[in-house]
Amino acid sequence: MNRLNMKRYSFLIALCLLVFCTACGKKGDPLPQKVNQLFSLQNVFIIYNPEGTLSVQGTIVGAIQNVQAFTLELEAVDEDCIGCPFVPVEKHSETAQAVWGDRRHSQFSFSILPHAKSNVYRWRLVVYNAVSGLTNAVTPVYKVNKPFEETRDFVEVKQGS
Repeated sequence: MNRLNMKRYSFLIALCLLVFCTACGKKGDPLPQKVNQLFSLQNVFIIYNPEGTLSVQGTIVGAIQNVQAFTLELEAVDEDCIGCPFVPVEKHSETAQAVWGDRRHSQFSFSILPHAKSNVYRWRLVVYNAVSGLTNAVTPVYKVNKPFEETRDFVEVKQGS
């Protein structure tokens, strides 16, 4: 190979490497292409009912048509272990159909009966998106206490005659 051909060959290799190395795109986490397909949770809370059930209630904002299922993650804890890591022992799932029926709206509620009986539970709600690849909505870890029950007996004192 003569020098002229060698220079052309080297130039072509350098040009190919330049094209391949610069065509990678921008760096960073991928973003969902359809932001209008997402939903978020607001005002989610649990009520500890006298019969021992927990009622989950809240609001979903956004694409509620994409809600697939709800999962309540639950951990029975002692009062002195509030700072411990959250390790859900129970998971209670409900489908969107079971929660709403045929008509979806922004409010949701459902009740569960925990397997482990406790005066204090830590919990987190996960709502799954039916669109593959889009994020699920997840609450922070919260705590619910059994309501205080008055145990003193009151005796009616009749006004003397």
